[in-house]
Amino acid sequence: MTKYQPLKDEEVVRIARGKVQESAASTFTQMTIDTQLSIERGVIWMIHGVEFHIPNPLDLNEVAVDAREYIQLQLTRESQTSIITPDNPDLIQPYHLQINRSAAVGTDAGPLWFVTEFPKKFIYHKPLPYANQNMYFGMIGTAGVAYTSYVRVSYTIRTVSDKYFFRVAQALLG
Repeated sequence: MTKYQPLKDEEVVRIARGKVQESAASTFTQMTIDTQLSIERGVIWMIHGVEFHIPNPLDLNEVAVDAREYIQLQLTRESQTSIITPDNPDLIQPYHLQINRSAAVGTDAGPLWFVTEFPKKFIYHKPLPYANQNMYFGMIGTAGVAYTSYVRVSYTIRTVSDKYFFRVAQALLG
């Protein structure tokens, strides 16, 4: 008979969740996810994946002729006032869903087509080390309604030395 061996922190995948609802239609809104990380605890997160969920995606019927509608989500290391560019070092994971309606010759409504729809679930084969006390989940949509979106961050906890914690924190801050 084998004895019960408790799992180590590095072997248990944990989930951090966040929900953001636009304060008004077409308004950038963000919420804070408290990681509870600090040098006193001597642990960091190893992020294995990020999953975005939009319960009611864009309404195909609401896109005007020769126009587009989009929803942009982002998970960042620092608080933001708008959606940031993909080359910004504070960006952990972006998500962009966009629908275009083109103008059709001789009609008043063209066909609908998706420009980009990236996968909603991102898996990191090499986990991302994370040592900040907070992370930020933000969104904006161009539709005439206020959207609600969700994020799930899959991570494990890794015990590290103070020196390693500071190295990771400095690398994340740039």
